[in-house]
Amino acid sequence: MQSLSVAVDMAGCPNRCRHCWLGNHRNGKMTTQELCDIARQFSAYVQELTVHSWWREPDYRDDYRELWALEQELSSPGMAKRFELLSIWRLARDESYASWAANLEPKVCQISFFGMEESTDWGIRRKGAFQDNMLATQRLLEVGIAPRWQLFLTKRNLDDLDEFLRLVYKLDLHKHGEVFIGGISPEGAGYEIEGLRIEENDLALIPKELIDICREGTDLLGQPEYVLLEELMQDNSPPNLTANVHCISINADYDAYPNIAEPTSWWRLGNLKSNGVDAIIKTYLDETTPGMKANREIPISMLARKYGNPNSKKLYHKDDLISRWMHEWGVEQKSII
Repeated sequence: MQSLSVAVDMAGCPNRCRHCWLGNHRNGKMTTQELCDIARQFSAYVQELTVHSWWREPDYRDDYRELWALEQELSSPGMAKRFELLSIWRLARDESYASWAANLEPKVCQISFFGMEESTDWGIRRKGAFQDNMLATQRLLEVGIAPRWQLFLTKRNLDDLDEFLRLVYKLDLHKHGEVFIGGISPEGAGYEIEGLRIEENDLALIPKELIDICREGTDLLGQPEYVLLEELMQDNSPPNLTANVHCISINADYDAYPNIAEPTSWWRLGNLKSNGVDAIIKTYLDETTPGMKANREIPISMLARKYGNPNSKKLYHKDDLISRWMHEWGVEQKSII
């Protein structure tokens, strides 16, 4: 391969967000030596390697500064990357963290909301998460990092939207940051709240002012399933789900997963300790896991006929709806095996 990213879940995550497509993997306590050993094993297979010391929550460990320096050392020159992600948990607890992050790129930080306080604490599954979001927003603004609020809509938080809009105006966030309404990918933990997915008729309950100030309005919510189903029933091509970059993710138990879908058993590449890096790379390149084979072989029309609901008014992006069907296929295959 020309390039590959390896993301190692060294410390895990303080949250168990209900929308997280990564699901619920245990938090570990991997050492920096383990990270170095993992990076060394993969470096022989690629010309350009990018190493990440996290997979879910960035900078969750107390030695986050040293880990960022180590990521740069272990990655090929110029390949270490930062994203529009910081640890909200740390922003609310470490007064020096925002200033440190302000010296890095990009100057944007994404913060997740599920509505107001009770709904957000429910969505992130951690009491105090909403207050952490508010303190993090304040500290980001103080150092010149733009907060990027993403509001995940569910039937549970539609009554919060007027108050949420007032909060955005109170902080002038529509001027000093960004707000957008996001859909929830129906895989990983997100599949568990499919019963709360908003429907076509719920769009009328979203305040127009909120839509107007949101980047992309309600476009990220997609279309009703019954509308998408008409097209997808005729699509005989396979899903061919892809990611922007080649990446292999390693959890605290050394299980390896491709980053094209949820990290579940039907996508699992193997275990780095018991199977070895040779086998994992071969499985990744040959795409021989059940999920990867299905991704290249099963016609979308077959998935649509088996798992689609012509009476459903739930809103999906096309790729998300296909991901839901792939999840349902995987659960079914797992039960057969």
